[in-house]
Amino acid sequence: MAVILENGKLRAVINEHGAELVSLLAKDTQIQYMWSGDSKYWGRHSPVLFPIEGRVKDDTYQIDGKSYHLTQHGFARDMDFMVIEQTETSACFELRATKETKQKYPYDFVLQLAYQLDDNGISVTYRVVNPMEETIYFGIGAHPAFSTKLELADQYTDYEVQISPAKKRLHIPLKDGYLDLDQTALKDTDLAVSHELFKDDAIIYNLEQEPAVITLKSKKHGHGVSIEADDAKAVGIWSCYPAKGDFVCLEPWWALSDPITADGDFKHKYAINELAATGEFKTGFKINVF
Repeated sequence: MAVILENGKLRAVINEHGAELVSLLAKDTQIQYMWSGDSKYWGRHSPVLFPIEGRVKDDTYQIDGKSYHLTQHGFARDMDFMVIEQTETSACFELRATKETKQKYPYDFVLQLAYQLDDNGISVTYRVVNPMEETIYFGIGAHPAFSTKLELADQYTDYEVQISPAKKRLHIPLKDGYLDLDQTALKDTDLAVSHELFKDDAIIYNLEQEPAVITLKSKKHGHGVSIEADDAKAVGIWSCYPAKGDFVCLEPWWALSDPITADGDFKHKYAINELAATGEFKTGFKINVF
């Protein structure tokens, strides 16, 4: 099932499966800003990454001496959420722990994704609630994929990515899917889009939990999207390679993949979030379209 949000300017479609934004259409231009989800290249649109972003080493981790198996980006993106609130321009989706999730992740949790449509785009709010009488540990992140065919004549290399405020930022490379913290370096963040740009996996910049705007736009006609994130720890910029899909992902993250040197203890995990007993974590981002 899908939920449709609509106003005079935009129409958004969010699937209950994964609470995933699958369409963001401008009514006047008929521009579709989201990637189509063609499984030949990458069969998703905008999954939520919970309770991890990226990978834990060897897909296995330990909590209090017990081992758990959890694959890349966690399980929330592959589960059905419940719609708990809905208006013409907003909706809130909720996922709670189950017997099945506890086999992969031992904590009780409430995860909510709230969407609010306005004339310029859509806001996404993440809320994690800890119903337990002990601290829980988790990661969360976004993975929206945006089309690089906003107009039919567009070429992939017509697009560019920029991060503002403009400055050199710490680039964190990946090696076999894990962070290589020994090879970090300050780098420029203006990127000319090409398929070869992604040959070494996602391009990750440390945002230091400071407000940032990440923009993908055409150099020819000027249409594009931007992500506004006030407190993300990092951003991943990714597309498939060597397959040549017409999309680029702009991914604000509040967690990161394991480093090569990870010891496997989830409570020690790099960039992990701690949430105290009966506490609440809330964050989010805004997708603007132009």
